[in-house]
Amino acid sequence: KLELKSQMVVLASAMVTAKGDATPQIFKVPVNDDGFYVEAHAKLKPVDFATDGVFVCGLAHGPKPVDETIVQAQAAAARAVTILSSDTTLVGGVVAEINLARCTGCGVCVEACAYQAISLNEDNKAVVNESLCKGCGTCAASCRSEAAALRGFTNAAIFSQIMAS
Repeated sequence: KLELKSQMVVLASAMVTAKGDATPQIFKVPVNDDGFYVEAHAKLKPVDFATDGVFVCGLAHGPKPVDETIVQAQAAAARAVTILSSDTTLVGGVVAEINLARCTGCGVCVEACAYQAISLNEDNKAVVNESLCKGCGTCAASCRSEAAALRGFTNAAIFSQIMAS
């Protein structure tokens, strides 16, 4: 037998995430080893994901007290209002483009794109949705026929910068 003298006893049930949930794949958001969502940056963007327009708060982020959950929910709502209240949305200038004459329709760039910004059209050629493209260059790096490239970053320009340094 064990007897403990205490001032307070706190009882809390365990929190676990749903196994096999497709939500992270649908929204292209990362999860940690425990299955909770991971923000873009813990200090600079505590409620933002790398995917624009998707925010995290509360217990989806991990176990936390109610008052912290409320503050995080208010922050996520405020971030959503900044997007919803603007008439237009500006996207980055660096986006991928496809040279249709070189595209073989293999689909490697479609699979490589983490933002689902590339799809194959009815002619089996890759097409970029510029509003979804983040300009990461993964498609350009994975394209075997060099059809995908980042706008303004040609191979000749990159090689000339390498040779100059």
